[in-house]
Amino acid sequence: MKAFSQLTQLLRRSAIALTLSAGLALGATASAYETVMETDERVIFKIEGDFDHYFEMIEEAISAEGMVVNNVGHIASMLDRTANQERGEGIYLEGRSVEFCSATYSRATMEADPHNMVFCPYVITIYELTDEPGTIYMGYSPVPEVGEKDSKKSLRDVNELVERIIKEALAF
Repeated sequence: MKAFSQLTQLLRRSAIALTLSAGLALGATASAYETVMETDERVIFKIEGDFDHYFEMIEEAISAEGMVVNNVGHIASMLDRTANQERGEGIYLEGRSVEFCSATYSRATMEADPHNMVFCPYVITIYELTDEPGTIYMGYSPVPEVGEKDSKKSLRDVNELVERIIKEALAF
């Protein structure tokens, strides 16, 4: 059963890759995204499109880097479930967090400083606001580049990895 599941995933990824390649070959342009916030605490991008499509592209971009998703947090669903019914409409049409980790990047950060474990796993959020249907936001909290030279460099590499994954997902 596990082999069948792996084969199904491989075929699905291959179909997505072929579809994306065909679109680019036919002159389709990548979607235009915008950086809406870039601070030490958070980096947020936005793009027009379908939430499920961009959520899948995040998963694919993580896989393309050789990693797996550890956990998906259904944040919007949790808020809807726990909201006081008198409050009215929810904040989000959809909103999730995606947790993942890289053995390579994490080992480098933790070899530089064992206390860097607090920065793992890495998290990307993707959400669609109730007031802005069709506008998809993706973001992350950059890990602070702290410690000695090797620690700072390894943590900068983590931030570059997370941003690369988001930009790859936004490209389609």
